[in-house]
Amino acid sequence: MSPGLWVLVALVAVALAGWAYGAREERVAGRTGPAAVRAVAVFLILGALALPALRDSGVGAPERVVLLDISRSMTLPVRAADAGGATRLDSALALLPGLAPDRVYLFGDRPVPARLDSLDALGAEHDASRLEPALQAARLGGADSVWVLTDGEWTDRDAAREAATGLGLGVRELRVAAAEPRVALAVLRAPERARAGDTVRATLEFHAGGGSGGGGELPDSVSFQLEREGTVVATVRAPRPAPGRTGRAQIAFVPRDEGAGPVWRRFEAVLTDPPSPFDVADRVGAWIEVSESSAGAVLVSLAPDWEARFLIPALDRLVLGGARGYLRLADGRFLEMGAGPRIVEASRVREAVRGARLLAVQAPPEDLPPWLAGALGTHARTLFFAGGPGDVPGAGVRVTGPLPGEWYPAGPVPASPSAALLAEADLDLLPPVRELYAVEPAGTWSVINASRNRRGEGRPLLTAGEDGARRWALSSASDWWRWSLRGNEPRRVYEGVFSGIVGWLVEDATPRLASLVRTPAPGEPPVWRIRPGSSDLAIQVLDEAGAEVWSASVEDPPAEVVGPGLAAGRYDVLVTATGPEGPVELRRPVDVEPDPREFLPGPPSEPLAIAAQPSPRAPVDIRSPRPVWPFLLAVLLLCGEWVWRHRIGLR
Repeated sequence: MSPGLWVLVALVAVALAGWAYGAREERVAGRTGPAAVRAVAVFLILGALALPALRDSGVGAPERVVLLDISRSMTLPVRAADAGGATRLDSALALLPGLAPDRVYLFGDRPVPARLDSLDALGAEHDASRLEPALQAARLGGADSVWVLTDGEWTDRDAAREAATGLGLGVRELRVAAAEPRVALAVLRAPERARAGDTVRATLEFHAGGGSGGGGELPDSVSFQLEREGTVVATVRAPRPAPGRTGRAQIAFVPRDEGAGPVWRRFEAVLTDPPSPFDVADRVGAWIEVSESSAGAVLVSLAPDWEARFLIPALDRLVLGGARGYLRLADGRFLEMGAGPRIVEASRVREAVRGARLLAVQAPPEDLPPWLAGALGTHARTLFFAGGPGDVPGAGVRVTGPLPGEWYPAGPVPASPSAALLAEADLDLLPPVRELYAVEPAGTWSVINASRNRRGEGRPLLTAGEDGARRWALSSASDWWRWSLRGNEPRRVYEGVFSGIVGWLVEDATPRLASLVRTPAPGEPPVWRIRPGSSDLAIQVLDEAGAEVWSASVEDPPAEVVGPGLAAGRYDVLVTATGPEGPVELRRPVDVEPDPREFLPGPPSEPLAIAAQPSPRAPVDIRSPRPVWPFLLAVLLLCGEWVWRHRIGLR
């Protein structure tokens, strides 16, 4: 404010105080002192908006802001040939004093403000390289431009560029690492359960990147080998993807026979050509439970006909883990269906039934051996093909008949999981079923009905029901395979019937006592999905030395149990509970490993260089804070005036 305005404010304050004490107050001796005090108080109040604050607002850009990368890739050497020498973080810290920063932000998976005197013991431990949050934090702190000390291997380069442009923030990237062309392994995806002797197919994902981008530094194809405990079980070669892209290789192998009981084995994919220049991200693994039992659907036929020949391929396609069929022979042994049929004992069939996701049985109910009847009564998902009269274990129904006459499929199609697949089916083109049995009482719903000689009331060919977590389906007809054999419309109906009912049966089926939803990263809580119907659950997590890390006991467990975050390492998990079939125990290893994406190479890129510019957003008017001290001083003066007035006799 100009001096003239200050003089005007002072005159106004004196005039107001003089008018108040000259015209409105009694004429007593000593009025000049209180009047002067009031004049000063009025002056402070009127001029408070123009008086300076006692301290600065603190708002404003520091002279220089530096963003320092502390992701795990900064622990690698600057060049591949410098193994054991200075790391990328060491090089960045050596450059930092020359930039003379006023403010430093550390960034990795999140931005962290840091003091310059606290960087001596700094470590690179973040599992990600995300620059965008650090740019936003710097901009909120008042910076208009930043320097970035990094190795250039970010996971959000495009997002960071867009954020810097949108914020009007200048960015200058200083790289402390040489761009090395390399291939890195990301993940090995394999089924969690496999049967010894079966062909298992795993998918390996890998990345290529680094270098100048021409691709000449890397071979056109990449070689891998699959190992189990140091033994090579398969080798594969796949085309190298373009720089910055993801490639996939299919690895087929056959787990060897591990004996009667299931055993967990770790299979590791290893990069062999080209080798990793930094010895990182060149090995990924997966745990597979190898046993003689099937992990998918199991069909046991005690009255073999052509049904299994057509049903097994359908189950193999519909059920995760595939399907396995066993046909009973005259001597009580079983013929195992597959690419290499073999004769097996009943004990092997019982083992397969125990681990099956879906149990399908074709037999007369009265001909069921005790072990198979018990399995039907306790298994969570069953499909039964009645081959005669009798009580069906686990379904609570009785089959009688067969019914006389010819029974033809008839519409309308009832509401069921298969209804959408049969909505446009022409049932008149289907042949009659060979035999039809009556089901008492009927299930909750039926999939398809049949009427005698295409007249009269319909009876279910396939009925189903559920009891809590258990689901069952019962075929009261025989020779479904005739529909598939005819092709065209009958085959489409056959596939629609079993696609719908099998999909419903295996939906949310968790035959395991507890299954890990996903392998946790370090610090991430593991989540176990618990099989319905379990009680008295106990989970114990042990480290590699056998010491207990965490345990929990739940009498009535929920659908999912969440544990505490675990540090990186290998753990042994023991789960016990009481299931419908009695006491159950599960033991499995769990590897908690850092996110591999931090060491995956990205596409070739040039160092980021963005000039500071006005933000396209509405400008923010940053003003100095309104001073408070003039008002406080005016209040004190008015209080003093009040005391002085009373001393001279004024009210």
